[in-house]
Amino acid sequence: MNIIIALLAGLVAFAVGALWYTVLFGKAWMKAVGLDEETIQKGSPVTPMIVTLLVEIAVALVVSFILIHLDLDIYIGGLLIAAAAILSAIKNYVFEMKPFKLILINESYKLVTIMIMTASVAFFG
Repeated sequence: MNIIIALLAGLVAFAVGALWYTVLFGKAWMKAVGLDEETIQKGSPVTPMIVTLLVEIAVALVVSFILIHLDLDIYIGGLLIAAAAILSAIKNYVFEMKPFKLILINESYKLVTIMIMTASVAFFG
């Protein structure tokens, strides 16, 4: 496993998240979670950003490790990892009575970033 590639994949996933939750789906996401601009500007983004970056790097390391040790086509393996993560999250959304739009925004982000991590393993791992 190439740790540098996994670290870079985590950084790319973090950057995709920055675009995903601002430019691409920021307003829809804020509405779905019940936030507004004023509430967001009151809080400090430093801690959530650091935690998010560390989590993305950890996920990239786990995805990389699993894919390297799976005896499957790498992209099928990536889809299976994404499916397990997404399906396990959906049950929480249902119990929390979250809107379907939030599920689509968050879980499509998860699918995209895990597949980016998968592609990085395929190309560089």
